[in-house]
Amino acid sequence: MSTSQSIQRPDGSVISFSVHGDAKNPALVLSNSLATDRDMWQLVLPQLTKEYLVVTYDTRGHGLSKCAPNNIQLSDLADDVVAVLDAAKIQKAFFAGISLGGMTGLTMALHHPDRLLGLMACNCRGRIDAAGIEGWNQRIEVARTGGGMQALAESSIARWFAQDYIAANPDQMKTMAAIVSKNSVDGFETCIRAIQNVRMMDDLHKIQIPVMFVAGAQDMGAPPAELQLMANKIKGSQVAVLDPCGHISAMQRPDEFVKLVQGFARMH
Repeated sequence: MSTSQSIQRPDGSVISFSVHGDAKNPALVLSNSLATDRDMWQLVLPQLTKEYLVVTYDTRGHGLSKCAPNNIQLSDLADDVVAVLDAAKIQKAFFAGISLGGMTGLTMALHHPDRLLGLMACNCRGRIDAAGIEGWNQRIEVARTGGGMQALAESSIARWFAQDYIAANPDQMKTMAAIVSKNSVDGFETCIRAIQNVRMMDDLHKIQIPVMFVAGAQDMGAPPAELQLMANKIKGSQVAVLDPCGHISAMQRPDEFVKLVQGFARMH
């Protein structure tokens, strides 16, 4: 069974989310990457809903969620998740997020650890360097001057997946291009500004909940070495590297992604 609803946030943003599966099962929140929406989970959802009460949501400014025109931090995105859990009447959940979703999860682990059973932080970073900040500024410029998010679809896919995988999976690439294209430029920029302020490396040692980092061996945006650096700061955390895999692990390696979730959840 699946239900969809939306909630209003204090600043006027609206978060749209869906709850799938049986309320008797452990809860699992899935958090999308920048420039995608909850449709990015379509390949893993059928398997995960057999074992978990799965909450998928669109990060503010993405998909069906609306973004108020103001500056936000990652803590605002974490607060959105708490509000979704409250609306769904879920006290504690496992959390799996990719890229921006992983950063949101790490922020949840720092600010709201009491709401998490455990965190899978996938294909994400705990810091951004000057080159990364400049790259994001260029992407905003392309979206602003090139007619919207569709101007970024091709370059995003080229960064997220290896060339041979793109060539071998044209239908999946069409799906990803459609997901990227329907997002709002304003929401994209608002979340980028939050990412550009990421400075969490010095705080990660405070995280006490179970954490697994998931990396893609060919992920240039969040290389395995970067995730290992984060794991080194969190006592008891672990790193799983999917190979071959680029940036969007739940799309490229769905079966392995599901197995990682299942293994992690069973341990905790």
